[in-house]
Amino acid sequence: MRVELRGSGIEVVTICPGYVKTAMTEVNPYPMPFILEAPEAARRIVRAIARQTAFAVIPWQMGVVGWLLKHLPNALYDRLFAHAPRKPRGLL
Repeated sequence: MRVELRGSGIEVVTICPGYVKTAMTEVNPYPMPFILEAPEAARRIVRAIARQTAFAVIPWQMGVVGWLLKHLPNALYDRLFAHAPRKPRGLL
């Protein structure tokens, strides 16, 4: 979208939020590293938008975690996360 809108006067900022403390994350049975309170997450998101940052991972530490996980060999990733706790799912 950023490429399509270039030169139109509309800026596009991609935000990749980590965990934010909300009612939805309260039920997560697994650790949530670098979890942010909602007001703090909102402040950081607004700051990234104000700076017209093209791409922002908030908090930045989640970007490092994502990068590391992306570069693990598939077999190792699968072994590490095969039995990890998962978010409860309701019936469809």
